[in-house]
Amino acid sequence: MKKNKLDFIEKMNQKPDTKTDIVLGENVRIDPTAILGEPGHTLAKDADGAWQRAKHHGGIKIKDDVHIGEFTVVKRATLENHYTVIGEDTKICSYVNVGHNCQIGEHVFIGPHACLNGSVKVGNNAWIAAHAVIGQHAVIGEDAVIGMGAVVPPRAIIPQGKTYVGTPAQPIEYNGNIVASDFQHGVNLELGKFCHIHPGVIVGDNCRIRSYVELRKNTVIGDDCYIDSGVKTSGDCIIGDRVTLRYDSIIARGVIIEDDVFIAPQVMTENLNSKKETIGGAHIESNCFIGVNVTLAAGIRICKDTIIGSKANVRKDITEPGVYIGNPARKIK
Repeated sequence: MKKNKLDFIEKMNQKPDTKTDIVLGENVRIDPTAILGEPGHTLAKDADGAWQRAKHHGGIKIKDDVHIGEFTVVKRATLENHYTVIGEDTKICSYVNVGHNCQIGEHVFIGPHACLNGSVKVGNNAWIAAHAVIGQHAVIGEDAVIGMGAVVPPRAIIPQGKTYVGTPAQPIEYNGNIVASDFQHGVNLELGKFCHIHPGVIVGDNCRIRSYVELRKNTVIGDDCYIDSGVKTSGDCIIGDRVTLRYDSIIARGVIIEDDVFIAPQVMTENLNSKKETIGGAHIESNCFIGVNVTLAAGIRICKDTIIGSKANVRKDITEPGVYIGNPARKIK
């Protein structure tokens, strides 16, 4: 550790801890087991390698209409006559850490298990999703969104109104998109315009999502995938690695697509059987090719290395690799 930090700790420790000054506004709700006023972790190692911790002498100011959830810890400020501040109408969920000297604005939402390290500044109307980690001295701009599990590095500046996700947190340029705050994706995501990404969606590395795509709740997409314009998933879908979904294809609820599958334009997968019962979409095994305008019935399985010709109507399981065409689909070779 730098010597100047150790000098600072030694100076801070020359006088005893003062009683924590906690200033509460009106209509503040603090759930049982929340802890206010703990000292922060300003630490440095001395010449012998032993940890030294600075005493904290500041207080906490909690403005009107704040809600602090259970097991949340709010640390007091480092210096006397200074405060960790939580702004008006801010909602902090359970198991959140608010580090010493944090300055949280008004109408902020902080999800469960989020960790704000020391001296973080959060602008008004910001949204910090569950399990996000904000490094010390980072600045979160007004109306910014930090996605679920994102890691914002120390001293980073998140611009006003921007959404950052991933590790380390990177921006998503919305371009008219509607993207859930818990959206998770890997590196090198290319996102088009006017897409709708629902809660619970996960996308892997090196994926391209074109415009007017809708990915409904709990759709999971692997690495190196191409999702063309107008593709729709109905939710609870699992899509493997190196999958191509061409334009205007409909991927029904519960569809499973394994690795290295090509889905041609305007493919329709069904979710209901002939009795109008929800039984889930098709399961397409690896290395298949599904041609233009193909219809796949609900609940069927397509074995690996299968080719389905254009406009075929597949109503039952395909258990033998080959080429299938027609309505109903039949094997030709």
